[in-house]
Amino acid sequence: MSSTVLLLSPLRQASGNHSTIKRIRSHLESEFIICKEWDPADFDDEEQFLRKLRENNIDFVIALHAYKAGKYLSTKVPIPYILIFGGTDINQLHTDEDKLCKMSRAVEGARNIVAFSQEMMDKALQIWPDLVKSRASIIKQGIQTRPSALSLREVLVKHGHVSSAVITGATIFLFVGSIRPVKDPLYLINTMTEWHKERTDILYVIIGPEYGEDYFAVFNGAIHGAKGVIYLGEMSIENAHACMRDSSSLVNTSESEGMAAVVLEAMDLGTPVIARRNGGNEALIQHGVTGFLFSSPEEFKEIAESFSEDAVMQRKITIAAKEQIRREHLPEIEKNAYYKVMNGLKH
Repeated sequence: MSSTVLLLSPLRQASGNHSTIKRIRSHLESEFIICKEWDPADFDDEEQFLRKLRENNIDFVIALHAYKAGKYLSTKVPIPYILIFGGTDINQLHTDEDKLCKMSRAVEGARNIVAFSQEMMDKALQIWPDLVKSRASIIKQGIQTRPSALSLREVLVKHGHVSSAVITGATIFLFVGSIRPVKDPLYLINTMTEWHKERTDILYVIIGPEYGEDYFAVFNGAIHGAKGVIYLGEMSIENAHACMRDSSSLVNTSESEGMAAVVLEAMDLGTPVIARRNGGNEALIQHGVTGFLFSSPEEFKEIAESFSEDAVMQRKITIAAKEQIRREHLPEIEKNAYYKVMNGLKH
């Protein structure tokens, strides 16, 4: 008889958590494991969650994000569960005493803990020194891109953002991520606007969903009238992949990251990555080898100017990045790792 696994995760469309949990579901279902997806935002408290858990005959739980999903998990949960760290949970939320308490309960009750990288696991061990290493696993994200037929340059012309005369030779820097403070989509706005004044063929395109009304209002106010800065709103994963494919570079400006799927996806698509220095990005990118890292808007522009004019360097970087994906981030490797952890829950 097949097991039924609950995938408990924030399920907002176009988010990194959503794409990760969809990929894990695909892995499990290929092994004939029945999967259900629940969003923790749909529950009011732990008791409501436990009641629904009993009603649905769930055998195991895989929970992504130690706070958002983990706040409903503890030793009171009557079935085994795996807890996957998301990024903001151990990078930021642990400084809040109430959130840390809820995450600690989830960590204590977990049969297995998963982190996407050694850097993330090291942070977790700093927060929870008693975390038993024998029940901790590092499973790197498996990446599989599937770009649609959408053409980013055609979209920009069609919607009147850029003239057909400019778009052919335009250098497009692309931001893909939710519009929220931790992703810091406004970090390079002034730099890109000033650069566009110098060169009208420099464009900064932003793709991502609104995450909170207050910050989105700030974001809209900041980009209103900003020349060379174009916000295209939320897109499907397939269309976002097409935009990455069609861009000159992917830009990541996050204050912190766990393991940024968009960075890995750009690498897989052969698009160079220029990313802000933080623990997650530094764990993924070897500066000058598989991409570039910057610590200030000024350093970003210096790197971007030099890099965009060096076709040999661009080719060298993209080849090395793609080799890294093939070596460390194949979906089959990820699938086998989760299947092994799942089998461990049965014993």
